[in-house]
Amino acid sequence: MPAPPTGLNPTRAQTVIIGLTAIVLAIGGFEAGRRTVDAAAVAKIAATKPSQPDSDVSRERKMLVEREHDRIRLDDIATVPFSELYDVLKSASREQLLVWARDLESMPRGPRQRAAVTAYYKSLIQVDHRAAIDAVLHAKNLLARDAAIDAMMKAAPESIWADLAEMTAELPYPGRGYAQDNLIPNWSRVDPVAASQFVEKHQFSPGVKLPGDESDRVVSLLSNWGEIDPAAARKWLEEDASRQTADAFRAFLTSWGRVDHAAAIDYTIANQQRPNFEAATNELVYEFVRSAKEDASRLLLLLPPEAAKAALKKVADVTNPHEIDPNIDRPPNYQRPAEEVARWMVTLPVELWKESIGRVAEGWLKDAPDSAKAWLAQLQPELRDVTVVSMFREAKAFQVASQQVIEVGLKISDPKLRSTTLAEYLRLLGRTTAEALQALDEFSIPAEQKAYLRRILRENENVR
Repeated sequence: MPAPPTGLNPTRAQTVIIGLTAIVLAIGGFEAGRRTVDAAAVAKIAATKPSQPDSDVSRERKMLVEREHDRIRLDDIATVPFSELYDVLKSASREQLLVWARDLESMPRGPRQRAAVTAYYKSLIQVDHRAAIDAVLHAKNLLARDAAIDAMMKAAPESIWADLAEMTAELPYPGRGYAQDNLIPNWSRVDPVAASQFVEKHQFSPGVKLPGDESDRVVSLLSNWGEIDPAAARKWLEEDASRQTADAFRAFLTSWGRVDHAAAIDYTIANQQRPNFEAATNELVYEFVRSAKEDASRLLLLLPPEAAKAALKKVADVTNPHEIDPNIDRPPNYQRPAEEVARWMVTLPVELWKESIGRVAEGWLKDAPDSAKAWLAQLQPELRDVTVVSMFREAKAFQVASQQVIEVGLKISDPKLRSTTLAEYLRLLGRTTAEALQALDEFSIPAEQKAYLRRILRENENVR
């Protein structure tokens, strides 16, 4: 084996050799000739021979460098156990750590590179976080850099999150936006004040397009801070108008509402005239629908009528399974069953829900027609009529043609309202009255009901 380079003292030579035992720096064809090492064997020797003199351990490590089998290469680093990789990195010099980081950048792009980068930085951030940060700040390969940032954010101890935050502020696009997705939500759970100071200090420049923007960071912060310390979060939000977006108010109010229903309700009522506040009101109502319906009812009865109607429309929109966006990350059980929501809505004044219950009831009828029709049948006639008319309005808006809807419409108690509502709906069955009549024949309903429907359709033929 070659002797240590001239000028290195024995300790320095041993450190270099230890570093070489960790990872082979030969990657494919472009790294041919570099030395390889069996890191597992090094760790095993160290663990089983605790009393060996340093000189003996050094000799055994030198012998391992000369072995030509059981190699660990950089692109196989993801398979090295964390404890072994940790020990090897801890023994290496800062310069060697940065060399390995650059070599990882040079690997061919693909899953193997990402896995290797991820494994390396998950260990490095715990061994020498300043070396990890330095390597990321000087990285040229943006894909590898983003993988490194992601790994660091997931593995870093809380004590160095502030240093990672400062690193993200120095990174040009796209690293800064990419990193904050993990940084602010996690950091604000343990130290929202420090996270808020970072947001204040490092504001994005106007006109710079990033994967995440200033509002995203404020929302992430307030989503946790409102629950941890509502008074401090409120003060921070209200002292700067630029932070008071619809999403920021929504994040703050719903997080506050999770820990103090009464205070959040009082704040909501007192701030109805604030710009950008409607979304926060609507979301808080729905948050209570999920967790405390009595508080949802209390809040709705305290709101101005138009605000209460808007909030119930939001509830109906979210409840309808065809309206919620599956790509948006939601808490578990965010969407409540239509049956549960419909039964609650009709306990409120009818003026508040008559425009929105149709979306809920129509979804219930579609998913569980028997239970939905049984529920409608036991409602007071005036409430049933309002609910069914709202359902028909919803069905017309979305061009829903269903025998179940027609069967429910036949239960409207007011004869004139029933005739008008059904005739308008039957026109959806065809472009002309003749086509609608033909489609009506395909429904499996009693003959006398079909005769009634044909008659009202013809009577209302010219009412368009």
